[in-house]
Order: sequence, then C-alpha cells, then structure tokens
Amino acid sequence: MNDARKAVLSELAATLAASWRDPANPAMIDPQFYPRDRSEAYFVQDLMHDELGQGLAGWKVGATSQKMRELDGHDDVIPGRIFASRSYVGARQNLSIEQFPGARAETEFAFRLTATPHLRDAPWTAGEMESMMTLHPAIEIIGNRYRLEGASKAENSLMTIADNGGGIGFVFGDPVDDWQTIDFQQHRINLTVSGGVPAENFLGEMRCLPAQAAADLVNHLAARGHALQAGDFISTGAASVPQPFTAGDHVHADFGALGVIELAF
Repeated sequence: MNDARKAVLSELAATLAASWRDPANPAMIDPQFYPRDRSEAYFVQDLMHDELGQGLAGWKVGATSQKMRELDGHDDVIPGRIFASRSYVGARQNLSIEQFPGARAETEFAFRLTATPHLRDAPWTAGEMESMMTLHPAIEIIGNRYRLEGASKAENSLMTIADNGGGIGFVFGDPVDDWQTIDFQQHRINLTVSGGVPAENFLGEMRCLPAQAAADLVNHLAARGHALQAGDFISTGAASVPQPFTAGDHVHADFGALGVIELAF
C-alpha cells in the first residue's frame, strides 16, 4: 500500500471515528474512500480503534455461516472489536439511547476466555477452544457510522469491516459453565422489543457452530498478529434477526435454559 493510498484510508478512519463520537449523524462516504480489499478494510478498522481509544474487551465475528455470507454478500467472516467503553456485563442494563440512535439489537452466543490462546500455538481447533471458554448469552448492538449511495455488495462488505464490523456495543448475560452439549444450531431464542412480535431465529445452516466460529476468529486474528488474553470476550455472530429500538423501548431476550437479558433505553 503506497503512501497516497494510506492517506486516503487514514481520512476514512478519521471520518468514522468522528461519526462514532456523533452517532446521530452518520457520514456520507465518497466512493474514492471505499476500501478496495480486506487488507485496506482492516487497515481502516485498526486506525479507527487507535484513534478512538475506547479500550478492548474482546473481538466479535459476523457472517460465520456460509448461508449468512451468501445472504449478505460477504466472501469471508467479518471481524470487529468489542470496545470496552460500550461493553456491559450483567443480565439487566439501563442504557443511554443517545449512544445508540438508529441501532438494532441481535442475540448472539458469546464466550469469555478462561485461558490465553497463545499466538505460537495457532491454529486452534474448536475442541481446544471449548476447554478454555465460558458461555455468555449476549446481545450485540449494531449499526453503522456511514451512509453509502449506489455501493455494490462487495463494497458494502468491505465498508462493514472498516466500520468495526458494524459493532457498537455488547451486553453479556450471566455465565454458563456446562454448555458443550447444547445443540446451538437448533437452540431457540425469544427476542422482543417492547412486547412486539418475536424476532425470527437463524437456525440450522443459517447459524454457525459457535466453538468453531471462535476458533476461526482466534486463528484469523493470529494471522494478523492480534493476540487474545484470558478474560477477553469472543462473540460468534447473529443468532436472530436484528431488531430496531428507540427511546423508551425495552429489549427482552430469553435464551431458555441459558438465561435472560433485559435492556431498557
């Protein structure tokens, strides 16, 4: 990547960081700033993280099933950071709508690392990851800090990566220690906003195997030189259709035997 291109992408990162601080006003992005490939998109995401200084609670990954990638036009998984400043641990939270205007809530299966997956030991398998993770039902709050006009699916995919994978905030429910026998691809979740119609579940081939998604994420990050530590969170992609919410709404996610998460805005 030459210096001129780095300057263009640095300007995009600064624009996205500014929109993070003013979330009610997403920026219109000119096509000259669109990342041309994944390496450029990761470059922007990394710069935005550095500029914001929000701290790091872990990593998320989206488009973790082949069917989801086909549906949304992604050619691989979509990684992003879990910012410490917008991470909340506990099944009941009162959150400020000013931080999340125009956002949506989606249920996910997340984990907290109980040991450190060292870079030198990569690649990691799903079975190895299972032994060092505690399950947390979770809600990701998603949205974008930009607007595009006339972008292709591929351009939208790369901009999503650049914009931290669309991640804004995370709420992690109570830990579940005994989770390895759960049939995650058929596990139903009841997600509602202020008592409305429940969100459709992504089931079967639409939903990933979470431990495999965690391994894929750790290995992807290792290849980019990013290390995770014991205590970090990993989240493994949408388990239900994202739902919009606004001021005064209550988001209720019932994961059955895995617990309940309740949010008030």
